[in-house]
Amino acid sequence: MNRVFAALVFGPILLWILCIAAVMILSGPFGCTIHEGFANPCLVWGTDQSENAYTFGMLGAWGPLFFGPLVMGVAMLWGIFALIRRARR
Repeated sequence: MNRVFAALVFGPILLWILCIAAVMILSGPFGCTIHEGFANPCLVWGTDQSENAYTFGMLGAWGPLFFGPLVMGVAMLWGIFALIRRARR
């Protein structure tokens, strides 16, 4: 059960960090313009990645708003579950 709680707590945080890394890579070496308004053309090795870049940008910028309540709620449930399990022992 601890593995499930750990995956639900640390998974969204890891996803948010990976989105920020993807935005930094796309905007740095590839020179893509990423902002929250709309998807700008973004060519990566000859393919248009504008929608992916826009999605990464939105999740990178607004990730804590999306994932924060989920992570905090699951972390509290994990703590309550651990307390109940310790009390039963």
